Amino acid sequence: MNVEIIYFSGTGNSLAVAREIARKLGGTLHAVPALMEQKRIVPQGDVLGLVFPVYNKGLPLIIKRCVDKMAGLENRFLFAVCTYGDTIGMAIPHLAKLIQERGGRLAAGFGVHMPYNYLTPALKLKGFFSAFTLREIPMEKQQALLTAAPQRIDDIVAYVRAGKSGDFETTSDFMTRLADRFNLNETFGKSTWLKIAGVNEPTTLSFLESRQLMDRAFYADEHCVGCGICARICPVRNIRMVDSKPQWQQHCEQCFACLQWCPQAAIQFGNNTAGKKRYHHPDVKLKDMVWAP
Repeated sequence: MNVEIIYFSGTGNSLAVAREIARKLGGTLHAVPALMEQKRIVPQGDVLGLVFPVYNKGLPLIIKRCVDKMAGLENRFLFAVCTYGDTIGMAIPHLAKLIQERGGRLAAGFGVHMPYNYLTPALKLKGFFSAFTLREIPMEKQQALLTAAPQRIDDIVAYVRAGKSGDFETTSDFMTRLADRFNLNETFGKSTWLKIAGVNEPTTLSFLESRQLMDRAFYADEHCVGCGICARICPVRNIRMVDSKPQWQQHCEQCFACLQWCPQAAIQFGNNTAGKKRYHHPDVKLKDMVWAP
């Protein structure tokens, strides 16, 4: 098999999974941010795997943009693997639809449960929209998830090697399926998450696209030393250093790479992330993640 693995990762979970799949299948590894510099993405392998995190029970915007650039997907074995901290959601069916629109067919889609690395409600009725904070996963649970991942990857690799198709993993949560069926993310979901980020004005952007505006809630506190790692690690070059301080440019992916990888824990999102533990995959290093010199 001539195998290509295309991945997107903010805190290293999806990179770690993609790297293992590529190693076990003898495939080549390609980062989505590097591919996005091309006008047209034409995979060369007869087997193509897409590895990415689940965002809000769906796809990252950059994965949609990447697939929209793809050509020549016919007659290729396509599979997907999404890493998730909460639930798989509807990410796989959404991806399958995008691939079908580009002339391909997704053969299978799987999930790998990994440590959660995003916001969670602080369960306060007063000031609900400003009460979101980083979810801190106990080290014991982190280790249990990381220990279980290799067997899950082995199962996926065996499935791909056998050339099987038909498995599409989705959430079993009724409310998620209901919200997806009635497209509630475009109404309630979008307005809720934009308010959490302090964006109160209306926008005609779709829910997926509107996440780009949520970087309004990011800022660097007094612990920032102006090292510029946040700008170098941002996969969409959304951060500029101005007078040795980061400024966000409103085309954010909400991958939280800037916040989670800051060596001083100086980058915050809203009012409730200071002092919270940061996370990135223990087997992924900063040098594996930077996109700019």
